[in-house]
Amino acid sequence: MFKILIPARLNSQRLKRKLLEKVDYKTIIQMTWETCLKTNAKEVVVVTDSDEIIELISNLGGSAYKSQKEHNSGTDRIQEYVEEHKFSDDELVINVQGDEPLIEVEAINQLGKFMMDNQFQYGTLAKNFGDDDILKDKNKVKVIVEGNKGLDFYRTNPNSRHDNCKILHHVGVYAFTAAFLNLFAKTPTSVNEAKLKLEQLRAIDNDLPINVLELELKNSWGIDTEEDLKKLRESLKSN
Repeated sequence: MFKILIPARLNSQRLKRKLLEKVDYKTIIQMTWETCLKTNAKEVVVVTDSDEIIELISNLGGSAYKSQKEHNSGTDRIQEYVEEHKFSDDELVINVQGDEPLIEVEAINQLGKFMMDNQFQYGTLAKNFGDDDILKDKNKVKVIVEGNKGLDFYRTNPNSRHDNCKILHHVGVYAFTAAFLNLFAKTPTSVNEAKLKLEQLRAIDNDLPINVLELELKNSWGIDTEEDLKKLRESLKSN
């Protein structure tokens, strides 16, 4: 079994206050939280810097935690919660970013199984690119994989050369053991992480293995831009 922690920073850089944007009468963060409740997780907690999000989730009957510190990434944010609540080293934590309202329930469950079956310490999800336009979009993160090992993450150009490897579309869901999460948070921010605003590069740059589970996720995308938000509204209208 695993626990889900949803990092939810209100003022994101590319689309301000996106988590409180309403789509079909529900906020983005509520949609993500409700999806997570349908998984096999034994607990789901929203970890946020926002009193508005705390109030929203609490009024819905959910669990929410107010960060006590400033954090550079969602992973650092949830690590504060893990440390505060003294998780055991082998506790499996899945980080579902608050802007993933369409993430599939079974994708989260399969990531949990992938981690437990292989006793991995750090893992994430990826899918095939639907078209070349998305591959060229700097807002969509790419991951280079060999087998199930993540070799590089980038937005426009790879940070290093890897021949004969697959390029996949990274999905903003991560899994860690609590011990790895605590180690990760104590590792200094790397140059590539700071430059590209991709927290997973801290692991790559410090030779910490990240395992990638490739799944078919045709109707799932993160809300990074106004265009993503418009696409979400249109998708829900047509269903």
